[in-house]
Amino acid sequence: MSYVVVSSHRGMALDAGRNEAYARALATAITPDSVVLDLGAGTGVLGLMAARLGARRVYLVEPEDIIALAEENVRANGLQDVVRCIQGRIEDVSLPEPVDVIVSVLTGNFLLTEDLLPVLFHARDRFLRPGGLLVPGAATMEVVPVTAAALHEREIASWSRPQHGIDLGAARPYAANTLFYRTEGFEALTELADPVLVNSIDFYTSQYEPLNSTVECIVTRSGICHGWLGWFSANLGDAWFSTSPRAPRSHWSLAFLPLDPPMPLELGERVGFQLTRAPYGDWLWTTRAKAGAQRHSTLAAAPMKASTLRKAALDFRPELSDEGRAVAHVLALCDGGHTMTEIAQSLQAFQRDRRRTPAEALRFVQTVVKQHA
Repeated sequence: MSYVVVSSHRGMALDAGRNEAYARALATAITPDSVVLDLGAGTGVLGLMAARLGARRVYLVEPEDIIALAEENVRANGLQDVVRCIQGRIEDVSLPEPVDVIVSVLTGNFLLTEDLLPVLFHARDRFLRPGGLLVPGAATMEVVPVTAAALHEREIASWSRPQHGIDLGAARPYAANTLFYRTEGFEALTELADPVLVNSIDFYTSQYEPLNSTVECIVTRSGICHGWLGWFSANLGDAWFSTSPRAPRSHWSLAFLPLDPPMPLELGERVGFQLTRAPYGDWLWTTRAKAGAQRHSTLAAAPMKASTLRKAALDFRPELSDEGRAVAHVLALCDGGHTMTEIAQSLQAFQRDRRRTPAEALRFVQTVVKQHA
């Protein structure tokens, strides 16, 4: 997800249920002496809540240009004397003082998606005063086997239906190894067991470590299992905010981890489930039941050529492509002494065989500069 444009923040900033839960937690955490860090502030709504609740100082830290909207919101709410906006990665910025409270929404869908927690842990270790508070302060992950015929048909089985006599079935195994995120369309699901806990993280003490969880559930309702439904819950002060299918919907999505083919489960049988994910890596889920065992991984969710796999090998010796050489050339000229136009002209001369037009060269330079300079 891109957090550059305002529309990508709508679901979060206007999530009334989530905001109410955070407001309750902040109300118990904020005192007149509190210094607050709103980490990954976006539009600034949570940090502005803290300011309204009487915090002495609030720092909104956000790497994207959306911080400009947060600055407008600070002025619109008359909180300029309390709130300071800082653009940059938390790893790169400096704060003039330790903070008493860090508030964040760095829990991605199914908690680990987007790998945002290392940012929170870095801020915790660097800026949180001893005895300070984290909002949220912990999170859990749960799964449950489900009957989900319509969802499975739409996302997976539909690939087996020819289109005008054309067989597209080769795509089905890739779809079956995809982890699907949805905020809607789960109304027709039937849970076949009680949810089971697969992960628990204390944000005060944890580091970002690999997930390798093996659990077992007992089937409480016979049926065809089309996959597993996953969600997380976050500890906000004295309460837990859940993104489960039983809770009011929020901007966070439920996760559907499919089985293919679907697997029959019998009342009372024990079903094993293993969930594995390395930081920044792929999801791997394994199901073991009377009907058999299945293993799925998002690593197999897209075609991958041997040449692509070789690039991931630790003994691979990389060389720059033409595109890489162009990027390196542009970056070498980002020394504060050349204009964008001059860099684009130099790039054209450097790669004459690419026959870039002046407009194409300038667009390329602008893209590189936006990302790296």
